[in-house]
Amino acid sequence: MKLVKVFSLAALAAVSAMALIGSSMAVAESNTIVLCKNAELTCEEPWPNPTTIIGHAVNPKMLSSIGTFECEKSTVEISLLNNLAKLGSGHILTYTLEGSCHLNSITCTVTVRELGGGSGTHGPNPLEATVQPVPLVLIVEGKEVKMNTVVNVKCGFLINCTYTFGEETTATITNSTSGEVTLTANKSPLKRSEGFCPAVAEIDATYVGSGTGLYIES
Repeated sequence: MKLVKVFSLAALAAVSAMALIGSSMAVAESNTIVLCKNAELTCEEPWPNPTTIIGHAVNPKMLSSIGTFECEKSTVEISLLNNLAKLGSGHILTYTLEGSCHLNSITCTVTVRELGGGSGTHGPNPLEATVQPVPLVLIVEGKEVKMNTVVNVKCGFLINCTYTFGEETTATITNSTSGEVTLTANKSPLKRSEGFCPAVAEIDATYVGSGTGLYIES
């Protein structure tokens, strides 16, 4: 079984980002978010700053105008800043696709060229948030460099396409009352950067966070 790196959110994203949310503080506005270990209006025990979250998906897909790209499973690892704020943020550390990757019956390979960041805001409903990829700003040799999540997909001798995950690549984070966190990208569009690509490409995948104790409350 081969291991191939890819994407961010799916936002990813994630991709921009697994579990960017937690319990709202009672003393703050209702649309602020923070990572909390318990379901409580006043977060008495927040997670450390930063906190690393790992999510797993089964049969993640990219839906395209020429067929469905699919792998057996995927893992995303994100480092989240845990400061009380209206906008949560995180850094995508790794993203992998495992097993047989294919477009219809054609074997494919996937390569991550860059990994960026993600941001999240409180959603319209309790236990919900909206996330999207954002550039990760780094200082390299005294200069500001912006890193986006960039993925290259090759299938057979014809498809060789590079995608950038941008603000249109949104996803939804929800969590149950028991604290299980789920990141869902439902036909979320990808932006073509270069190469020979399908006219339409959309992420369709669900990532479940390992462990419990990350809560979203209004």
